[in-house]
Amino acid sequence: MKRGTIGILGGMGPDATAAFFPMLVRLDVAPRDQDHLHIIVDSDPSIPDRTRHLLEGGENPLPVMLSSARRLLAAGADVAGMPCMTAHAFLPNLRRNCTLRILSAFEETSKALDSFTPPIRALGILGTIGTKQTRLFETAMPDKTILWPDEDTHRAKVMEAIYGKNGIKAGNLGEEPHQLLIQAAHQLIAQGADAIVAGCTEVPLVLSQRDFELPFIDPMEYLARALIVAAKGKTV
Repeated sequence: MKRGTIGILGGMGPDATAAFFPMLVRLDVAPRDQDHLHIIVDSDPSIPDRTRHLLEGGENPLPVMLSSARRLLAAGADVAGMPCMTAHAFLPNLRRNCTLRILSAFEETSKALDSFTPPIRALGILGTIGTKQTRLFETAMPDKTILWPDEDTHRAKVMEAIYGKNGIKAGNLGEEPHQLLIQAAHQLIAQGADAIVAGCTEVPLVLSQRDFELPFIDPMEYLARALIVAAKGKTV
């Protein structure tokens, strides 16, 4: 059976890309080095900020994302994923303008949630305002109730934890962003969330299942599993 090559369209941000690679390696169980899948990483941090474009009309990241996808294709990637949730707002245009097969973290997470017992009906999302405004979760998971923090908490805690001076994108993986996200998550739990979702790839850099009694959902894990299945030549 043909073994394909996985591409990582990364750099959004670099820490999230760096965390996604070992996740792929860990989930691709193999008895020796030579039995692991071939993975190509294109981590281009020059890709303009996705949230800034969506909210403020900043520079469009799509052209640089397309260049990255085409580099992966030229290098031999058969299937690819993006370790950035907000970047999925540009996935339809990426798919239309590049022949590289790019899987969606939203689509793969939606499939995976169907197997949870007891069923998860309400998802509390810790993600960017750009992801909220583009309704990526609502579109991919119409059968779920999607819960977001109120506007003040979203900006002061979630966005601050991700983008703030002492936030994750600034290289701080310590207690400050951790506590901000925990506080936002507690608000979502109070709203009735059955699970907390890492709706931004920076979130799992400071949060994990150990922080919660209810399920903590990392869409990157389901994307990684789907990429591995696809690369091994099976039907996803």
